[in-house]
Amino acid sequence: MSRKRDEAGTFELLARLPQQIVSLAKIEYDNAKREAVGAAKKAGIGAAGVVVALFFVFFMLQALVIAAIAALALVWPWWLAALTVAAALMLLAAGALFAGYKLIKRGNPVPEQTLDRVGADVAALSEVRFNADTTSKANTAAQQPTQPPAGGYGDRR
Repeated sequence: MSRKRDEAGTFELLARLPQQIVSLAKIEYDNAKREAVGAAKKAGIGAAGVVVALFFVFFMLQALVIAAIAALALVWPWWLAALTVAAALMLLAAGALFAGYKLIKRGNPVPEQTLDRVGADVAALSEVRFNADTTSKANTAAQQPTQPPAGGYGDRR
């Protein structure tokens, strides 16, 4: 069986392997960086939208708080109306804080796709190394003598 002239031999392929591994690592790093930048841009745009909405909500809530205090002041003394509205606002703030904490905790800026690809590459390299170790152990076992060394194992003098 002969090899075509344009096909690389085993030693040539093995010589290329370190360069290909470095190239693969650089490409995966670039992919991870690109994926993280894309996720960060989306998160930044979403955060800007939330800030704009909160700006308008802040002023709307001030108007509603004044209206609520004025409405309750018709029935209760003004200080009791203001205290009741303040307590209600504190409960709303605590609920919003808890919900925001849960959403932030759920967010995951880790580039999952790139990590999956790198994990597959590492598994493939481990398999190659495992096969090479098995082959070298088989060769080493074939080269070891089957008789005990001079003096023997049970030889007592």
